Amino acid sequence: MPRADLLIDEILFHIYADGPASLKPPAELLPMPPRTQPTGDDEISHRDEGEQRYRVEAVTRAVRLLKALQQHPGLDTAALAEAADAPLGFTQVALETIAKQGLARHVDGDGDNWELGFAWLRLAAARSRQIDLRELALPIMRRMRDAVDETVILGVRRGGRRVNIDYVESTQAIRRVTQHGHEAPLHVGASGRALLCGLTAEEIGEYFASDAGRNARLLDVEKFIAELADVRRNGYADVKGGLSEDSWAVAAPVRDHTRAIIAALTISAPSDRFTPELEAACIANAREGAAELSRLLGYTPANRTDGAS
Repeated sequence: MPRADLLIDEILFHIYADGPASLKPPAELLPMPPRTQPTGDDEISHRDEGEQRYRVEAVTRAVRLLKALQQHPGLDTAALAEAADAPLGFTQVALETIAKQGLARHVDGDGDNWELGFAWLRLAAARSRQIDLRELALPIMRRMRDAVDETVILGVRRGGRRVNIDYVESTQAIRRVTQHGHEAPLHVGASGRALLCGLTAEEIGEYFASDAGRNARLLDVEKFIAELADVRRNGYADVKGGLSEDSWAVAAPVRDHTRAIIAALTISAPSDRFTPELEAACIANAREGAAELSRLLGYTPANRTDGAS
């Protein structure tokens, strides 16, 4: 029988190790070194190699089991063993061990059907507190800038306004410029549309009823809401003359592990440089950059038939 009682610390270490380099596992989650008795060097070496092979195989199986729980909640033990490509005996003991740590639980508290436990909420909250959004986004933003040589901006929502928290400027002499902390109402520009598109109709109504939204006196609200539906469906906002008549921008929403939109990645350029070719390249890079950053934040796209996420 595999020593499943040793698995949980190794599973958590594996999960933490897959995260950002700055995220170090707590000392209590580090795997314990194997206990050995004094013996000959050859025997120690052979046994350590076997121990290492077991640990790698056990962690791999356990992670596959956790992924199966995530993707197929409600399966029984035998079905989970099949989904994780793990022996039934291993799966039985591993599930019971994981359940003791709150990472798995019986559906409705009884029976042989399983789902993820609530301890993952605590781990997810701890991880989210340790993630620096700007640090994760910066390499992606640089690649986006290099691909189209236009300014790339990372914006977040603060109440009824969009705030730029980082940017990478174009290298061209004539370029869009911004600064840290630059603010604009959410209904202005592509970034705001990307941040607003995840709201419900009721929440959007509340925004336009707020002080920030009431300033949109000349805005056709019904048309704006229809445009938000397009942003939601297409995965990007494309706006010419948003902040000023000489500006043009494409923005894509960034989601976290809860599927909430927490940021927008925007490519901004002077409108006189606008061409269909540049537009297509910026749309592709904004969507790809936002998708990559979302994956780093734990977002998993839902299965859709229309191509939207």
